[in-house]
Amino acid sequence: MGEMVALIGVGKMGRALLHRLKLQGHDVAAFDIASEPMETARALGAETAASSAEAAQAAAIVHVFVHNDQEVFDATLGPAGVLEGAKPGTLVLLHSTILPATTFRVAEAAGTRGIDVLDAAVTSVPRRLQAGEGNFLVGGREELVTRARAHLLPLGKSVHHFGPLGAGNTAKIAKNLTNAVERVMLAECVRIVETAGLDVSQFLNMARDASSGAMVQTWERFIRFDDAGHAGPARARGLLSKDVQHAARVAGELGLDLPVTRATAETALKWLAAWAEEPASGPAKDAG
Repeated sequence: MGEMVALIGVGKMGRALLHRLKLQGHDVAAFDIASEPMETARALGAETAASSAEAAQAAAIVHVFVHNDQEVFDATLGPAGVLEGAKPGTLVLLHSTILPATTFRVAEAAGTRGIDVLDAAVTSVPRRLQAGEGNFLVGGREELVTRARAHLLPLGKSVHHFGPLGAGNTAKIAKNLTNAVERVMLAECVRIVETAGLDVSQFLNMARDASSGAMVQTWERFIRFDDAGHAGPARARGLLSKDVQHAARVAGELGLDLPVTRATAETALKWLAAWAEEPASGPAKDAG
């Protein structure tokens, strides 16, 4: 049986979450600063409110799914924000990709009103979230996470409690960093290929055929932990001492300024130096 919830932000991700909430039988009061998302919310069966405060008034749980840190502040702490309307005991879930400091600030203000806050970032594109494949990365007190988990699990694929408040934010930021680095690195590789006069489409098709997928999918092959539990790259001396260095040199010879390639080559040399100082047996070991 559903409960009364509020949804602040009905953009692409918010709309996907609204779809999941309605499938679970929840009554939803929605608010967005733009008129078109409000029309979409009504079409999906939500009641629409005149402000975040009004949407939160009768809600047991408030979902905040806006674009950035400032919008989170506006939606929660600002005039007619969530904290003005929510009653004590309300649970506010911050789904946006924001800094832990943003969550701390909202939680501190909410606490003075008896309102609870969790960071609950989502690792999905709208299509996957709408299909129930969203992963919620949560930070906060165990008893609050237990309450949130019961509500969130029917909406998505999994709930990962990473630790205290802000831990979910950090996990999401780190996860997105893996995506960003791969995109930039691929673009720099293509610049080398293009500038060298090779066929870019042929190269990209070849790279796709030769690829085993994103490294994070088989991270056990690529990450090692030392005796202190610190992570580092799995040893690949040839790759780091020769191949990466060649890439940086070729980029330079082609007159390209590729900062990620350059930094990768420099960092590789540091890892090689660190490995050279280790005992013959080596402290590095496989994770898990």
